[in-house]
Amino acid sequence: MSVYRDELLDAMRNGLAAYEAMERWVSRPPETHDDLPGAVLEGYARDLRESRERLLKMLAGHGNRDDIVEALAESERFHRSLGLSIRDKPEPIEQE
Repeated sequence: MSVYRDELLDAMRNGLAAYEAMERWVSRPPETHDDLPGAVLEGYARDLRESRERLLKMLAGHGNRDDIVEALAESERFHRSLGLSIRDKPEPIEQE
């Protein structure tokens, strides 16, 4: 695990920080939601998605290792808990 330990811990830490910030916002009373710009929430969602993408790259590079699989499952629980769709990358915008 020492080869990728720091990268794994960093990806997990970043995902958890983004999740906790979004969870705090979601848990607040609706009348207090106006003080946080949408761009900040989008940034947290991006950080959470990027953390998951890093974990997927680690899984591809290091194989099916229990700690990576567990971290990926936790990241997916974070997404579902917040009502976010789980995507590897943003879907392309279709031009008409």
